[in-house]
Amino acid sequence: MNNSELNTEQIILAAAEAEFLEKGYGNAKTVGIAARASVSHSMLHYYFRTKEQLFQKIFKEKVETITQMFSGIFEQNRAFEEVIRSFVETQFNFLMQNQRLPQFVISEIILNKNNRQWAIETLFPQIFPIYCALEKMLNDEISKGTIRRISIRDLTLNIISINIAVFVALPVVKEAFQLNDSEVLDNFLVQKREINVQFILNALRP
Repeated sequence: MNNSELNTEQIILAAAEAEFLEKGYGNAKTVGIAARASVSHSMLHYYFRTKEQLFQKIFKEKVETITQMFSGIFEQNRAFEEVIRSFVETQFNFLMQNQRLPQFVISEIILNKNNRQWAIETLFPQIFPIYCALEKMLNDEISKGTIRRISIRDLTLNIISINIAVFVALPVVKEAFQLNDSEVLDNFLVQKREINVQFILNALRP
């Protein structure tokens, strides 16, 4: 595939992502995606034969992105507390860059059995090695008595849920607290990210 074809594919994927996030998977149409990408309907089908293929390609790219970000945390010899900080911040930063994604995941993956099963089968093989590496570090710290006893399942759920909750509630929070200015909103999110880091770290301390 040459550079022109790669660019066209990425343009279509970006248009499809915007269409899915705006209208939901069920209401998004390939005709609308083609129009948003400024390509013909036949051109779209040349690259992606079905809406499902588009959706799966976008989801896989998101999984690969977050997996690479998490994997990079272990590339340096960091202390456990620094690793946890990085995990919280990395997920939060990813959500800052994809603010409509949590609502989409809830409506189109969590509440959709078929999409949910496919997403689990796609996500887990990528995340599992990271999960195991973090579990080893966690158990080492527990055995040394530096943190309280907690399962890796509960720790990861705590990190995921506290971060996602911010962005699920964000549309209401923006209106309620008049955070429509982009700079004000960014400052709010940066502060909230640090609050979430401290919440998770404090919960781990004996």
